[in-house]
Amino acid sequence: MPTAPLLLLTGSPGCGKTTVAPLVADRYERSVCLDLDWFFAKLRSGVISPWREEAHAQNRIVLHAAAEAAAAFAAGGFVTVAEGILYPFMLDLFESACVRNGVTAHYAVLRAPIELVQQRVQDRTIEPEHAGALADATVVSDLWTQFESQGVHERHRVEVGRRSPDEVAEEIDRRLRAGEFRLELGSEPGPGAPKAPEG
Repeated sequence: MPTAPLLLLTGSPGCGKTTVAPLVADRYERSVCLDLDWFFAKLRSGVISPWREEAHAQNRIVLHAAAEAAAAFAAGGFVTVAEGILYPFMLDLFESACVRNGVTAHYAVLRAPIELVQQRVQDRTIEPEHAGALADATVVSDLWTQFESQGVHERHRVEVGRRSPDEVAEEIDRRLRAGEFRLELGSEPGPGAPKAPEG
């Protein structure tokens, strides 16, 4: 059975990746939608908040497990959409897993203005499916800033603005099929650690 592509869909909290990811996956006959936060949720004790600088080693362990799972699904012929916060300095984990499994990796970064992101983060706190989601404005702002400063290539960016989730999913699907999000192995930033939020 031929392999299928792996799409790594990311962006700051509040940019819509959790809503858009299944809409993209559902456009394919055989697909999987993986929530990368699920792997972090399986940590039980000794957990460090993943946005803190000292969590870098922990985060790489968790995302290594996620990368292996995502690549295994894609290697089995399922178009795989893995969504979560994934900075360029973590892509080497997914690249390695994809190379071993003969899978092509793609990377799409959703982008929305910080004012819209903060509003969405606050609005969703009353939604049951977002119970317990990150809502600290300072942390959200820092995570948003890191995506802006990480040197993400323009071809990997998707401007969300105030478009509907279906419109964003349609653009992502079109560009995925065209190969616009494809990762050039070894060309992305390496495994450096992020700056911790101040305060």
